[in-house]
Amino acid sequence: MQFDKVPSIAKHLSLVFMLTWLGSNTVWMFLPIFFEKHIANVFLVGVLTSLPPLLALFLDIPMGNLVQRAGEKVVIFVGLVLQLMPGLFYLTGAPLFIVVGRAFEGIVKSMIWNGGWSMSLKSGDEDNESETQSVFLLGANLAAVVGPMIGGFLIASRGFDVTFALWILTAWLAVLVFYLYIGLEGKRGFFDSMEDLLNRKTYANDLQHLEDNWHNIKFPLLLIFLYSIIFTFFWLAVPLLLDDIGASYELMGIVFGFAALPSVFQFLFARWADKVGWLRTVSILSLLLVPVLVLMGLTTSIYAVAVFFLVARLLSDGISPALHAFFDSRAPEEIEGELTGFWEFSKHIGQAAGPIMAGTIASVWSINVSFFGAAFVAALIFVITLVASRN
Repeated sequence: MQFDKVPSIAKHLSLVFMLTWLGSNTVWMFLPIFFEKHIANVFLVGVLTSLPPLLALFLDIPMGNLVQRAGEKVVIFVGLVLQLMPGLFYLTGAPLFIVVGRAFEGIVKSMIWNGGWSMSLKSGDEDNESETQSVFLLGANLAAVVGPMIGGFLIASRGFDVTFALWILTAWLAVLVFYLYIGLEGKRGFFDSMEDLLNRKTYANDLQHLEDNWHNIKFPLLLIFLYSIIFTFFWLAVPLLLDDIGASYELMGIVFGFAALPSVFQFLFARWADKVGWLRTVSILSLLLVPVLVLMGLTTSIYAVAVFFLVARLLSDGISPALHAFFDSRAPEEIEGELTGFWEFSKHIGQAAGPIMAGTIASVWSINVSFFGAAFVAALIFVITLVASRN
């Protein structure tokens, strides 16, 4: 990748996002196991795992509007400050505070990602759009690789509390780095924009923009919905599967870290997608993903699960840059901030559905069977993108 051609704002955001998610990633993939210690019902664990995207559903559209009016910088900054709260609540270990912590994750997710995606998408040029998004995601992806490896050993030796404390520390560092390297200047003050937002028909106005552009963006929204089901299905299914077959925390951390490694090299898939076509990339990778998910559901070997999970993440992570570039090509730049809210809305519907799907299937049959449900979704993505690319 030629980093000199990537906008500096994407690089700075990447650094901030790495710090934002580094501490939380030491424990994030272990949270379903942490929840299960307090809530014995796997279906309820699935619902709790889905709580952040469920809450984000109600915030995405007004948050996209707030990004458009107040500016991305101030929205991201407030989200970074609120990122301190989940770690604080999880430290208490009380079930009620755990639920509140998950709710704050939803608020943080909506603010940071709506603002971050809007800023990153606006900064890229058409000839390197996917690569710009890959650099933007690089910091968060690096945190997803390193975090679980550190977390597995910390949890095994010190318990969950030390990882929650690390979550708080890196969140503060992210706030500091954002302020120093990106700053808060914007078109308007945050409170003035909030007042305007509350005094206008947010949903009515934004829905009108959606209706005006529906023909162009309905297909990207459908694809991100289906992709997000698979993306968050892993959040619940893989940790519980590894726990069921007797993997240690240390080994789980290594598995989670290595499985996240392909996301660091998303720019290779991004470059390929820019050359061969976004829909063709999605179609090929989703087809390859189907048998891998089926094999994950058939095995009870820790090492086989680790290998298949690595391959599954490689394929699914390669889909993401192509989808985002496809959406950006369909969304008018002058209202991209608002339409990003609908993009995140569609994403969070899928992200909420993934763990609930896994928890429901696991409560009726087993956690292994839930992988067949994910394989069906991947097959559906392949079929509709294949038909669309031919048309």
